[in-house]
Amino acid sequence: MPLWMGYDDELGSKIADLNNVAASGLAGAIFGALFLKRFVTATGRLAAPRLIRLESKERPGRGVGAEAHAVRGVYRYLLQRYGTVRT
Repeated sequence: MPLWMGYDDELGSKIADLNNVAASGLAGAIFGALFLKRFVTATGRLAAPRLIRLESKERPGRGVGAEAHAVRGVYRYLLQRYGTVRT
């Protein structure tokens, strides 16, 4: 993921040390990564899949707003990696 530092200043806040979201609503994954970068110093492998996407205009079968995206793929990966679900 590109950590474009041009977005970093949007994490500033007038009432807190740091915002965890950007005011613009765009590039959410990049803002999330920039936020975490301030707290995580060393990691192994890290994945941060985007589980939803925003539909900005209505399309056949898809309304405006958030829609689940990639959830089944992440679930399948976790099952393959860690085994079956215990209930």
